[in-house]
Amino acid sequence: MPANFQVPFLAVLLSPMPKVQKMQENFVRKLSDGMRAEVASLSGEWELDRAASEAGALREFLLACGAPRIFAGPLARKFDSDRLVITISDSSVTLATPRNGWSLPIKLQTDATYTRGSETILSTPRGNQRASLIQSKDGFIEIVKDGPAVGERVTERYTAVGGRLEQELHHLSPDGKKEVVVRRTFKRV
Repeated sequence: MPANFQVPFLAVLLSPMPKVQKMQENFVRKLSDGMRAEVASLSGEWELDRAASEAGALREFLLACGAPRIFAGPLARKFDSDRLVITISDSSVTLATPRNGWSLPIKLQTDATYTRGSETILSTPRGNQRASLIQSKDGFIEIVKDGPAVGERVTERYTAVGGRLEQELHHLSPDGKKEVVVRRTFKRV
């Protein structure tokens, strides 16, 4: 074999391979396109997937948030019939709960727009909460609400999972000793 054959062969091996580079570029593009599609998939109207969620699952969460025991169960079941509408823009997320023929007997703000970098004030029967949009990308939304009591915190997480919406609600008591976690699954309307 001629000596000059080895040099070009080694040069080809050591140089960037166009096909491999193209495959890497396509993989990264498809991955980022998939992430954008996942984020977009959170936008829309959702209803509770009753087969995948416990009926009245919000009861313990509502009790932790201060709802009277006599109303928590019926109210939780009413919330099961509500739909959730999510609208995502570049810098904000709007969560709305259009009522299904009933209205809340208490002063509770369930519809709000959360903007990255600013605080949203929400009214509750026990006082105002200060809410912040923590993250809204990669098929995931996280909102943190402080108050109304000092040290009290509610965290809402929404995740796109296989065409479904997983909602996770955390309530941390003002003393930080008790946390209630509720998970519900929604399907697209």
